[in-house]
Amino acid sequence: MLAFIDESGHPHPNDPSARPVVVAVCVSETNLRYVTSRIYGLKRQLLTAPDVELKATRLLTRGTFRRIDLKREFVESFFDLLRDLPIATFAIIMERPLEELPETNLLPSQFRFLLERISLLAETRQEMATILFDGEGTSQSGGLSAKFRNYLYRSVEGRSRVSITDGPFFVDSRITVGIQIADMAAGVIRQYEENELFHTSPATDPYLHALRRYYRALQGMTVDQFSPEGYVRHGFYRMPERQHYLTPEQYDPEGG
Repeated sequence: MLAFIDESGHPHPNDPSARPVVVAVCVSETNLRYVTSRIYGLKRQLLTAPDVELKATRLLTRGTFRRIDLKREFVESFFDLLRDLPIATFAIIMERPLEELPETNLLPSQFRFLLERISLLAETRQEMATILFDGEGTSQSGGLSAKFRNYLYRSVEGRSRVSITDGPFFVDSRITVGIQIADMAAGVIRQYEENELFHTSPATDPYLHALRRYYRALQGMTVDQFSPEGYVRHGFYRMPERQHYLTPEQYDPEGG
């Protein structure tokens, strides 16, 4: 199984995103070519160029819905297509931290929670999960690659993730469809959360109505699971701000 991970927003007090999001899109290797070909086919049909990179910052905007009919048609068709593809989605929705997070060699909590969900899914499917991130791992999130390895091999929690392969891959989103799907999904979920569409009616706003529909489509592709201790692990998890600051000794088995 391949798990493509991407973010929308960043957990920093000065970041404009009030609710940054990290998303995983999971695809069994046997289904990857099918998923990729369907997305390429849709790009070829509506965008004329199958190599166009899908980015939420370019496509999930009010301008797309006011002025650009072809882009709007593509976005609608893209999320309709996702409903029929053999993928699973997980999301960790964060609260923007009130203070700058200290530099440590610990894997940030949002990635720990995401890896737990991926690991549980892989175990259910009797597969091994390979993690793929956008970009390169030396500077991203303060050296995400090293933090990932430290987590897997130096923490009790990480060593229990036996269905996660031994190191992440860092890929180019321009040529990796799985990352592009994760980017679009993260963009939808972040905007849905920041506009509080879970309890606010979008009234006559067609853009917010669309975001709500796309979110529900993504929510239909997730799964709630249970940890070995019996605690529920929601596929879409709203992470409290306090969990940004946990050390390994403070990890709560009920959290996440």
